[in-house]
Amino acid sequence: MKRNPRLLLMNSIARVATITAAVILAGSIAARAKDAPVDQLIKKLPSPEKVVKLDPAARDPLAKQIVDAVKAMNFGNAYALSQKLATRYPKSAGAQSLRGQLALGLRRYPEAADAFQKAISIQPNFAFAYVGLALTEASQNHVSAAMSNFRQVTRLYPNADFGWIGLSACAEKLGRKSECLEYARHATAVAPSSFAAWLQLAQAEGISGNQQAAAKALARAKELRRKGPKTNRT
Repeated sequence: MKRNPRLLLMNSIARVATITAAVILAGSIAARAKDAPVDQLIKKLPSPEKVVKLDPAARDPLAKQIVDAVKAMNFGNAYALSQKLATRYPKSAGAQSLRGQLALGLRRYPEAADAFQKAISIQPNFAFAYVGLALTEASQNHVSAAMSNFRQVTRLYPNADFGWIGLSACAEKLGRKSECLEYARHATAVAPSSFAAWLQLAQAEGISGNQQAAAKALARAKELRRKGPKTNRT
């Protein structure tokens, strides 16, 4: 069967996101306990192929080279290749997002923000780029800016957990306990099988003084973790 070129680059981005999150981001961000919600979001980055249209960069061999470099844990080379891909396809939202994803993994925040902003300018309703930009801002403790981008995610995908978890985590950092709890509860409502959503709800209930509810939410999160279901990705 002939392979669909539409998905090649997008699948590459998804695989790079997974590998990068697991190897680079999880380690660096998880080390800071207060950033655990952001860590969970990074670990469950959505597959952008679900929201991206036909991309001319999908046929370029550079995409596969980038994935191979990431698998070999040569992240610097992967990023350099992603820069070449983005330069070669300046109107490709997918190529720009791939560059942003790798820059974020390397904590090159100005470059990551630039790439995600370019992706948004190319494709204004590209939720993956808003997620990447939100995580870039959150990683620098730019909470209000991160919150603004997570709101864009919930506007585009109101029935996905990702944006609501991000809003809850941001509200928590800003000391807005009621908002934190409201957003976390909404995340579990739209994605009842999301481990990250229930984990955030446990945190939100706890800081709100609802210890019994917090314990119940945490137990649900642990149950989902054991079962290992697929998280809600829209």
